Amino acid sequence: MRTLIIGCGYVGEALGRRLIALGHDVTGIRRSSEHNDRLARLGIRPVNLDITDETEFEKKLDGQYDRIVLAASSSRGGKEAYRKVYGLGSKHIAQWLKTASAQSFVLISSTSVYGQTNGEWVSENDADTTQNITTNILLEAEQNILDAGPAVAILRSSGIYGPGRGHLFLQFMNGTAAIEGDGKRFLNMVHLDDLVEATILALEPVGRRGIYNITDNEPVTQLNFFKWLSETTGRPMPPFVPEPSPSTRKRRITNKRVSNKLIKKIFGLSHSYPTFREGLTQELDRLANGKARQPLSP
Repeated sequence: MRTLIIGCGYVGEALGRRLIALGHDVTGIRRSSEHNDRLARLGIRPVNLDITDETEFEKKLDGQYDRIVLAASSSRGGKEAYRKVYGLGSKHIAQWLKTASAQSFVLISSTSVYGQTNGEWVSENDADTTQNITTNILLEAEQNILDAGPAVAILRSSGIYGPGRGHLFLQFMNGTAAIEGDGKRFLNMVHLDDLVEATILALEPVGRRGIYNITDNEPVTQLNFFKWLSETTGRPMPPFVPEPSPSTRKRRITNKRVSNKLIKKIFGLSHSYPTFREGLTQELDRLANGKARQPLSP
């Protein structure tokens, strides 16, 4: 089974390692050659390719892959980087995908497409595109990929955490966290391992074309998230600060609870980390034992 991972960073590396354990022959695409040696040591064949350059696909890829995953990242860049990777890049990948022989394709997208602000539950048919550049670009990327073939699944991932990753958790641990506003805005999270397993399930070519949320079972308010961390670690609660200005963020400030009912129903997904507590308990143990590894950058 030949599998191609486009964007072999934090998620792609973990996915590649799991697929290799399942017997796949894995190729991983990164723009830079910086981590080629690392990928090779893991058994992932590195290919350096810029997805924003449409000529590179035919030059560097033969198109003979059974499974393909797009897990690209804008590497925390601004709106222009977002536009290039998800807008232009998705168009080039979609064009190439029409000539490839893949039986299935998975795009790892984001629940940031949902713009709800009142803490309501949202499902896959609730995307809100109200005057937001990054959301519109991401939705356009999803559509580009969906239009490219009959066996495409879109996984809209909530905030990813795991070894070496978890923005608010790491801020709490290094003493720089803050509770924004009244702390009642909901956080939606998914552990890296659960995202990887969901991706593997979605790669099975059994006609499961469509869009699915991948998130854990319990959205949590920012306040309760930090309360649990404080009680678990014995560290003080972070201070309260005013809500940040939307102009300082690439993505909208939203407040919603993302439902994972569909992916559990269709794929039979059972979370290894059903809430943030299980995942962060493991991470706290790892930190205490000095075993937290440095993540591979996007």
